[in-house]
Amino acid sequence: MRPDRFGRIALAAVTVAAFGAAAGCGEGDGPQDTCAAVAGPAPTGVGRTAVLLDVSASTRGAGSAPDWAAEVEAQVAAAVDREEVVSIGTFDGSASTVAWAVRDRVTAPTSKRTNNQRLEREKTKFCLRRSASEAARTPARTTGTDILGALGVAGGQTAPAGEARRTVVIATDGLGTVGCTDLSRAPAGGAALIEAAVRDCPARTGWPAELAGNHLVMLGVGHPAEGQPIPETGQLAWLRQYWRRLCAAAQAASCEVSTAPVAVRSGGGGGAGQPPTDPPVSFRPEGGPPLPEPEGTVWPVPSAALFATDSDEVGQAGIARLGQIRKEIGTARVTRVEVIGYTDSRGGDRHNQDLSERRAAAVGVVLNGLGLPTPVTRGAGETGRICLTEQRPGGAWDEDCLQRNRRVEIVISTESG
Repeated sequence: MRPDRFGRIALAAVTVAAFGAAAGCGEGDGPQDTCAAVAGPAPTGVGRTAVLLDVSASTRGAGSAPDWAAEVEAQVAAAVDREEVVSIGTFDGSASTVAWAVRDRVTAPTSKRTNNQRLEREKTKFCLRRSASEAARTPARTTGTDILGALGVAGGQTAPAGEARRTVVIATDGLGTVGCTDLSRAPAGGAALIEAAVRDCPARTGWPAELAGNHLVMLGVGHPAEGQPIPETGQLAWLRQYWRRLCAAAQAASCEVSTAPVAVRSGGGGGAGQPPTDPPVSFRPEGGPPLPEPEGTVWPVPSAALFATDSDEVGQAGIARLGQIRKEIGTARVTRVEVIGYTDSRGGDRHNQDLSERRAAAVGVVLNGLGLPTPVTRGAGETGRICLTEQRPGGAWDEDCLQRNRRVEIVISTESG
């Protein structure tokens, strides 16, 4: 064996040993010691990501069940790469039973050497992956699935981020059975149920106002455990639109609702004993989406941030806002961009339709100039409103409600979906 080859093998062995120790794999290293977070308050001015895993009964079963730890792994790794503060927890049928397995974990490496920083990141990812896997086996404490309650708690966990990026990742089948989004009360599906949820839920106790300004990522929607009713293709599309509209109503910075197939694990992924029940959710035969529903992450942008009143010219502040969205997308390979314009219900139908089309086209031009693929643009006029009470009981217009309806939605599809 040549000396240089021997040296490379020895260096590789040292590197593997170092990573094993960093990841908690070395002999004699207790997992609590190697994965213990550094004591002290979380830093301010950095991004925050809160991850919640649905451990309610509909995600459990004697057979296969969603592997939530595998589903959130990429999102957690991305948060570590962004050097954010990460929290990981579980939820079931009540906001009061949200339990944090990891809270305010600082992920920024402390070493000044590039190679050691890489090792620190890999250790952090390993530890968070293991914590998520352990948390996913937590048994449910209450009956039902309270998704809105979980989103409110997670949004509160990211609140100290200030101007930095805030992200809520929730792994759930999306089959809420508690409160305003209880889909078990009657067969789900159709436009009327979406409109009712968007109209009524923001005024109800438990509405997740803390979600405003967060990037929301929902994974596993429409994929309960084996033995539960499985939504059909059109019903999956309805669920995606249902949660997208509620996400937009909560004024999230972006809304990604994934109904893509999920990784599964055998044995239901639950703890010992019989979990509390979760009422089954059934769907109407015509439970497909009432409107065309593009794939991808939705970025809702208020028209006031882009245009002057009744104008279709993107102002300087709007160009800056679109530039920030382009920056947030980062290096992901964008495969498709769709821009949809919306107006409030004031004015004639023809005028609203024309204005929404012109505004969508104007935003498309700016995004194309920022290096994104040529967008598909369309106007939706006053359809797809996210606030339905535009007029108060006395007849006066509610300007806050009108502003929420006047918007442009940018739908970004990337190579990974």
